[in-house]
Amino acid sequence: MSLKLRLSALAAAAALAVGLVTAAPVAAVTISNSPTGGSIGSFGIPDTMTYGQVFTAPVTGTLDSFTLFLNGDVGNVVGAVGSWNGSASHGYNFGSPLTHYASAPVSSEFSPLTFVTGGTSVVAGNLYVAFLTVFGLGNAPAITTMPSGTDAPGLNYFVWNNTSDPFGNSSWNYFSNLGNALFEANFTAASNPAPIPLPAAGWMLIAGLGGLAALRRRRKSA
Repeated sequence: MSLKLRLSALAAAAALAVGLVTAAPVAAVTISNSPTGGSIGSFGIPDTMTYGQVFTAPVTGTLDSFTLFLNGDVGNVVGAVGSWNGSASHGYNFGSPLTHYASAPVSSEFSPLTFVTGGTSVVAGNLYVAFLTVFGLGNAPAITTMPSGTDAPGLNYFVWNNTSDPFGNSSWNYFSNLGNALFEANFTAASNPAPIPLPAAGWMLIAGLGGLAALRRRRKSA
């Protein structure tokens, strides 16, 4: 093989090695369901102050946003997300800082309330709860309902808290046969490529160039 052909082959091998260590595209994942036509109520003061949806993280990565819905009265609510221990008790402080988000006022029938988290870390297979609460708020809605949703992969069950502070470790209530709230959550999977180690590819390329240099020296001295 001529020197030019050998150099071309090595350049192609180097390009292939670089391509193999390129990270895979980041995957976006959504879990959601559809409305059943029913509703869960009543949410607000003086009734139940916290409604939520338990879900299973589909990926290890980040929860980027979640959406819950309310029908009816005008008022302010807070949306939040935290870990769920599976026994109707909410272990909230799984992130830093404390992760809660103030919504715009609920102002129409069937209002979607979307909360952008900024990238809250989640682990695939772990349980989390996203919820709306009026605990401690003024101008909170009363006699408001939350639309119910169909079953869907990744959605576990609807939960509520009648009197306790939802930001503590208080006991919550849930019935697994009550179904789900209407819900959507968007995630980004962590990028975990499995490349060929770059140092090994680099040493292969260096060894090849060293061999070519020796070949050129032998030709010059011949």
